[in-house]
Amino acid sequence: MKAIYRFFTSVRLAVVLILAITALSLLATLVPQGRESAYYQAHFSHPAYRLISWFQFDRFFSSPLFLVSVAFFTINLGVCAIDRFVRRARTKATNRFGPDLIHIGLLVLIAGGLITALNRQEKDYTMAPGAQVTLNRSYALHLQSFEFLKYENGSPKAWISTVSVLKDGKTEIASFPIEVNHPLRLKGVTVFQTSWTSEATLSRGDGSEVTAQAGQGFPDGDSFWYFADVVKDGDVQKALFQEFQGHAIVSMRKLAPADTVGPYTILEIRQSTVLRAVNDPGFLPVIIALVIVAAGLALTFLQKRREEKT
Repeated sequence: MKAIYRFFTSVRLAVVLILAITALSLLATLVPQGRESAYYQAHFSHPAYRLISWFQFDRFFSSPLFLVSVAFFTINLGVCAIDRFVRRARTKATNRFGPDLIHIGLLVLIAGGLITALNRQEKDYTMAPGAQVTLNRSYALHLQSFEFLKYENGSPKAWISTVSVLKDGKTEIASFPIEVNHPLRLKGVTVFQTSWTSEATLSRGDGSEVTAQAGQGFPDGDSFWYFADVVKDGDVQKALFQEFQGHAIVSMRKLAPADTVGPYTILEIRQSTVLRAVNDPGFLPVIIALVIVAAGLALTFLQKRREEKT
């Protein structure tokens, strides 16, 4: 028992576990999380795919490798905290509660991180103005408008999704602009602005329809028509098509519904926003943990300064 106790109170064990968890977590950031098996087979070599599958790097933060490492570190941290408290009580040493708070804060931080890793839920919604989605049992979201603002050079400036919030069928928030760094926070769910899509519905002469997204195109004789973006022409949204011959752009056209491009007639043009709804039950424990750790660091600093003066 004494050997096990010494093992879990070892500072060397804590250092090894911290380095191992950090290194493995950094490696996991190089692997997209939560994709289908076919994705990893297509994007990684066979040996790398086998390693990803074996060590579950595709879902690393809920994998046994990560959870066992964190469990050992939690035991190590908890036993060290108890050992420190017992030794201080026996020797009647000066009460220094700062390190105790830091230990407690780290334990709460680990608990919050595990809650997030095991229970975090998120879902993306692609919405055009006028659309409505249900977030959970209580809340629904109605998209009033979507603006994609650009700088003069054409680079993205801001995505703004103005929404109204319905709770149990009644309007709770009449209007709220969701931006990249300005999410909508509701009880149990936070909604983030993540991306946008530009689409055009096209019809051929035979009546068949296709949906093209910005970045796609089609050949037409010696030309290739490239759907570049949806742009504003006055108050009207139009599809910007570029005509390529070889590698050169020979024409550019802003087209509205009913206009033709190659063998197609444009039926509809729309720009949609992509909103992500996140439910993270570990967020609050993590915030509490950071406050406790900060308090512990501040108290440790003040106690040491007081002792130096005396």
